[in-house]
Amino acid sequence: MKDPKVDESVVEGLTEKPYAIPNRRVGFARVAHPVNIGFWRSVGHSMNDFFYECFLDELAEAAGKDPYEYRLALLKTRERHLNLLRAAAELSGGWRRGPFERDGARRARGVAMASPFGSETATVAEVSLDGGEVRVHDLWIAIDPGTAVNPLLIEAQIRSAATIGLSSALLEEMAFEGGAPRAVNYDAYPVLPPDKMPRVHVRVVESGAPMGGVGEPGTPGVPPAVANAVAALTGQRVRSLPLAKARFGAA
Repeated sequence: MKDPKVDESVVEGLTEKPYAIPNRRVGFARVAHPVNIGFWRSVGHSMNDFFYECFLDELAEAAGKDPYEYRLALLKTRERHLNLLRAAAELSGGWRRGPFERDGARRARGVAMASPFGSETATVAEVSLDGGEVRVHDLWIAIDPGTAVNPLLIEAQIRSAATIGLSSALLEEMAFEGGAPRAVNYDAYPVLPPDKMPRVHVRVVESGAPMGGVGEPGTPGVPPAVANAVAALTGQRVRSLPLAKARFGAA
């Protein structure tokens, strides 16, 4: 509106991060795109939280730190975010990155945070490999919307948003050939089938902050949490999606 200098939807998820990183700069360069692109659930957060939270795990690794503990240290002055991150870890039965053995399979966990539309989320994902393909078993998502009016509705929104986030991370891709989309119907555009849907556990944490949204915040933390879990399991960093395009082997 009124030709703003910064397109806020482009930098969503990058400018709201609560981590205590003293020297930082966020910028963007406008690039003409040959395809009309529009909003989807969680808008700019959907891609930017993936970039940011995966790179933060790489920083933790470079520092020789556990990614969960690394985030705790960067949030030591942010009580709201500390409580939320700890709530997600507690919901998952206690944080452990892995790899570890469970039910006869080698598994690992990843963590990510997001600050979409006035709410805060923390997500933990547990994954394994099945024939080189990523299998997500559980998603634990804590959300702080400030104040909860209808907790059951919030849980339902988070579960549906998490489904969209996981489907995009694992399978969804819009490819173009000769200037036309390859997929013109759902037989050529895969979405997450029911048998690959993990358990989704939700905890609502009320901080008393101004009320935020609940329809979209469950989406953006899922792809980076899954990608970080894959990196913990395989030693291979994920920098592009969907994961179905890659074949992974255990580290």
